[in-house]
Amino acid sequence: MEIPENVKRETTKCQHAFECLDTGYCGHEKRCEVEFAFGPEALGLKLRGPFSCPYHESFGDVSLCTCPVRYFLYTNNSPNAG
Repeated sequence: MEIPENVKRETTKCQHAFECLDTGYCGHEKRCEVEFAFGPEALGLKLRGPFSCPYHESFGDVSLCTCPVRYFLYTNNSPNAG
């Protein structure tokens, strides 16, 4: 799936040059599995506990992803959305 340039430009904290689009991995870790969309710009992750990612945030006992590319993939029903 092609990611629009404006979405990539918003993803300023990506540490792995969008590697997840080609490999499904973010560095050495498999891309986080999404459980649900959480508002207009965040995803609830199946992952629990501490995780080192500039787009990872905790909200109570919920792990959130605020990566614009990841949100685009999930909300546009990509087969790689996971």
